[in-house]
Amino acid sequence: MNPASSNPRNYNNSSSNIRRRFTYRFLRTLKQVNSITAGRSSSSWSSRRRRSLEIKHAANMCMAATVGGRRAWSRAMLSKIRRRRRRRRCSINETCWTGELREIVPGGEDLDTRSLLDETAHYIKCLTTQVQVMNDILRLYSSSS
Repeated sequence: MNPASSNPRNYNNSSSNIRRRFTYRFLRTLKQVNSITAGRSSSSWSSRRRRSLEIKHAANMCMAATVGGRRAWSRAMLSKIRRRRRRRRCSINETCWTGELREIVPGGEDLDTRSLLDETAHYIKCLTTQVQVMNDILRLYSSSS
């Protein structure tokens, strides 16, 4: 284990740094998405769904870019974003819980169990940060309206 990550102060400092960088990237990307989709504003279900997917894609892209290539899940997500391929499914014969986890965590297909659990913990931390930032943005815009 990395001694820096075992120190609670470093963890909080690292976590707030990731949150700050993610927030900056996400707001900048969200502004771009809004400028692109502003011309095609429609209230149909399909256009709302497309916009929702674009925002989700932007959030995932920013989260992976913020972490960079230090983690397997972020490398996998960045690679997936670059290639725009559909995610490969695990084989049907894989029935244990690690098989299901490998499908959820980007890049988990190629990891051993210990690395998979480590990547899962980090991925959850980043997803939690993403949700917190998006909730903060929602609260900010809800209170200003």
